[in-house]
Order: sequence, then structure tokens, then C-alpha cells
Amino acid sequence: MLIPKRRTWFFVADGAKARLFESFGFREPWNLKKEWRDDDARLPARDIEKERPGRGHTIGDGARYSIVKRSKHDAAESAFAKARIEFINSVREEFDQLVLAAPPAVLGEIRKRLSTDIIAKFIGVFDKDLTNMPDQELYEYFQRRLERW
Repeated sequence: MLIPKRRTWFFVADGAKARLFESFGFREPWNLKKEWRDDDARLPARDIEKERPGRGHTIGDGARYSIVKRSKHDAAESAFAKARIEFINSVREEFDQLVLAAPPAVLGEIRKRLSTDIIAKFIGVFDKDLTNMPDQELYEYFQRRLERW
């Protein structure tokens, strides 16, 4: 009896770039299924934020302080991650297993928004930014760190 091959997706993302790979086995080659970029979110924060944060004075001694608010850069990264999560949630029936790699801040954003049935499909989670790694190196990286897929 033939055992059907499991479809494994590898989702590698940061706050402005994401790639989705698909594989049907540990020794099988994988292919790039989809790639996303947000050039606005890739800009350094200094290029997005043109004005300095607001300033204030404390009551009493009048000491000055900055008013820290969420930057447009962080908001752009969060919106990018949210759109990728909505995509994965919408196509959850198309894969059997999921491997996720993202920097810790983005990983937290992704994990809190994914549905529980997708979280149950996780076979690996890596809290590293691997988006700039070439495809072949990335494939070898996952082969060394995952027992099977």
C-alpha cells in the first residue's frame, strides 16, 4: 500500500519580506510557491519617520521627556505580517505540515493570529531571520535541523 506524500510548507518571513516553499518529502526538492515584498516596510525607520517624537514637561520640576508612540515602520511591518497570516489562514487546507521561520517579534505576531488548526500542523518553528538566505542554503538548513518532513 502506498502512503500518500505529505505536503509541507516552509514559511520564511520578516517584517517586510516573506517566501513560501513547498515540499513533498525530506529528500524531495522543494519549489518556491509564493514570494512577497513590502518596499515601504523595508525602508529604515529614519526614512519613514520624518519628524521627531513629541516632547512634554513633567508637572513640578518641568523635566522634559519624549512622547514615544508606535512608529510608522512598526505599523508597516505589522500590517505586512497580518496580511501574510490572513493568506495562510485562508489556504489551510492546501498543506499538511508547516515550518515557520521568522525573527522573534514577527514570530510572536504570527503565532497569536494563526488559527489553532494551523498551529497543530507545525513541525518546526525557528525564531531566526532567514529571509536573506539563498534558497538552496535554506533547504539545507532545514534538512540539518528537522528530522523528517
